[in-house]
Amino acid sequence: MPGKRKKRADGRYIEQVQIGFKENGKPKYKSIYANSGPELDKKVAAFRLELERGVIINDEGLTVKKWAESWLETYKIGKEYKTYQMYENAVKTHIIPAIGVIKLRDLKAYHVQGMINNLVSKGLTRTLEIVKTTLGQILEQAIKNDYIYKNVAKDIELPKIHKPLKRALTADEKRLIEIADLDIKCRTFLYFLLHTGVRRGEALALTKKDIDMRARKVYIDKSLVFKGNQPEIKPSPKSDAGFRTIPIPDALHSLLETYLLTATDSIYVFPSAKSKVMSETAFRRFWEKIYDCLNRAAGGGVKRIKGEDGKTHYVKAIVIADDITPHLFRHTYATMLYYSVVDIKTAQYLLGHSSIQMTMEIYTHLDAENNTAAMDKINAFLKPEKVKLAD
Repeated sequence: MPGKRKKRADGRYIEQVQIGFKENGKPKYKSIYANSGPELDKKVAAFRLELERGVIINDEGLTVKKWAESWLETYKIGKEYKTYQMYENAVKTHIIPAIGVIKLRDLKAYHVQGMINNLVSKGLTRTLEIVKTTLGQILEQAIKNDYIYKNVAKDIELPKIHKPLKRALTADEKRLIEIADLDIKCRTFLYFLLHTGVRRGEALALTKKDIDMRARKVYIDKSLVFKGNQPEIKPSPKSDAGFRTIPIPDALHSLLETYLLTATDSIYVFPSAKSKVMSETAFRRFWEKIYDCLNRAAGGGVKRIKGEDGKTHYVKAIVIADDITPHLFRHTYATMLYYSVVDIKTAQYLLGHSSIQMTMEIYTHLDAENNTAAMDKINAFLKPEKVKLAD
C-alpha cells in the first residue's frame, strides 16, 4: 500500500510507511528519507522487505543491543565461521556490555569514545580496530534502515597503536629444531612450515595428492578451520590469492619424501593419531609435544627442586620463548624470501597474501632492520676509485 510522500523544505523527500497500529487503533508510521524520488523508491522498497522479514518493526525503543544482535543475525550470518566469530565477539564481549542499554537514536560520540578509552586502558590494541570497524558497520546499516541519520563512530579517532614487531626464529631456535629429539612427523611438520611458509590450516588440510615430489611442488587449494573443536576443510584458502603452487626446496625434499613413504598411511599429510584430519584438541596436543621437545633441547623440562617442607617437588621449567608458534615459522619463511632477494611480487604469491601491502609491511620492516647493509652498499659505491671528479 503506497505511503504518504512529500518533498520537505530542505529538499529531501519523505514517505511514511505504515508499520502497524497504535494502542488506540490508529495507524502507526515510519518516516523514510532520501535526497531524490528514485532513491526514496529504493529505500522504501528495501524497508518494506525488511518489514516483511520482521527484522525490526518498531524502532522507537530500539537499543544498541537489540539492533547489534539483529545486525549479526541478518547481515553477517553467511560469513566465514572465523569472520562471524570475530564480529560476534566484538558485539557480545565489548559493544553490548559497554553501550548496549543505550537507545540507538540516543547514541552519541562520547559514548563510543568512552568504550574505546576503556579498551585502550586494557591494552587491547587489535581489539580496538575490530570493535570500531564492527560498530561502524552496525551504525551504517542502521542509517540504511532509517533508524538513525548519523554514524557517530565514523569520526572517532583511535590512539596511535604501536603494533609489536613480528620476529623470525633466531639462529639458536633454528638450531634447537636440528638437535631436538623430535619424531619424524613433528620434525617434518616444522620443516614444512619453515620451508614453505604455509599457514597452519593450509598445512593441516594437505593431502598426499597435493604434493608432487617429482616436480618438487606443493599445491595449496584448501584450508582447515576449527568450529569449536571440530575440524572443517574449506574448499579454498583464506582468499583467491591463497591458491598457489609452492616449490619444495632441497632442505625439505629428502625429509618429506622419507616421511611420506614411511610414516603415515592416511590420505592427509599431517593427520591425527587416528589418521583423520586433526581436531583443535589434537593439534594443540601435537604442538605441545613439539614445544616440549624444543624446550628440553634448550635445557628445560621437568626439574626436581627441594621445597621448604624438605620434600622433593617436580616443576616444569620453560626456557624457550612462548611465542614459538606455527605463525612464527611463516614469518621466518617471509624473512628468508627477503634475504634471498626474492622480489616482492613473487613473495606475495608464495605467501598467499591477498594484498601486496601485507608483503610490503614485512619487507619494509626488514629494510629498516637492514640499514647497515644498505649503508655498506652506498659506501662501496662511493669508493674513491668509483668517483670521478670533474676537471
